[in-house]
Amino acid sequence: MKVAEEYQVENKSQPPYAYFRTDGTFDFALPEKGELQGVQATGPAGMPLTQIPIDKKNNRYSIAFAFRPGDNSVRYSYELPYLDNAATLKLPTVYLGGRVLFVVPPGLQVSGDGLAAAGQEQGMNLYLRQDVPAGAVVTVNVSGTASANASAGAESGPQGREAQDAAAESGGATIQAVPGRLDAMKWPLLGGFVLVFGLFGYLLSRKTVVAVSGGEAATQVAAAAIPGKGKKPKTQPATTTVSQATPTAGQTPSNGAASLSDVDAAIGTSLDALKESLFRLELRHQAGTITEEEYARERAKAEKVLRDLVRG
Repeated sequence: MKVAEEYQVENKSQPPYAYFRTDGTFDFALPEKGELQGVQATGPAGMPLTQIPIDKKNNRYSIAFAFRPGDNSVRYSYELPYLDNAATLKLPTVYLGGRVLFVVPPGLQVSGDGLAAAGQEQGMNLYLRQDVPAGAVVTVNVSGTASANASAGAESGPQGREAQDAAAESGGATIQAVPGRLDAMKWPLLGGFVLVFGLFGYLLSRKTVVAVSGGEAATQVAAAAIPGKGKKPKTQPATTTVSQATPTAGQTPSNGAASLSDVDAAIGTSLDALKESLFRLELRHQAGTITEEEYARERAKAEKVLRDLVRG
């Protein structure tokens, strides 16, 4: 037979301070032939913590737990022999308990001096004994067999005197799971994200790309600005082409003549070609494949072409 005992400890110290002793702050005793299974202590935060019991011999134990100001509790369980579905429990009391509440599953019969039936709660039978002095031994006779459903309810139901009182006041209210706040907005948010990304992709697809056709003038300027391998760049054709592409004031440009945007595009292409020529000239100079005199002459010609292009 498995028995669980729970004690409610209230720290009302003024000024508030935690009560703790290394040799044990809570003492308890087990009935004869009782085998301790585990001890848990709970502070005002409501989180149960497993405790290591201090064996003080003769079925007496203690735990070193800091009881903080407020409501605390200690719960321990033990096993007793239950031969022929009957047993007599002699529960020693260490503290002035005031009253003892027994929570018994249906199917078990409980009797003892001073015990009085206190009704039912959560499918469990309640028995109460008032005014229990410290150091007394409470004798309880138990017989019968508890049902499996009742045992499961005993494990998951409220524990201790305060839990039973709270359950009685609530009238056995059911607990309903409430979905998260974002569950109802999940699909609208997802649809909004899809719409935003789709609009962004549409705007990117409609981004205007300007394609400049250099025409004949751009082709001629590029060809004149890019020098051949080992040959000197010719500046005269580039200058002539640009002047032909630009109409004089009061003169109507003929068919096929380059417009002002075409001329700008041609100049841009010539500048790119000139930069490429200067880059190659510098590489040849660094590699030593050209003399200083040739380097100076080629660079001077390139600078002249650049000035002509800038003057336009």
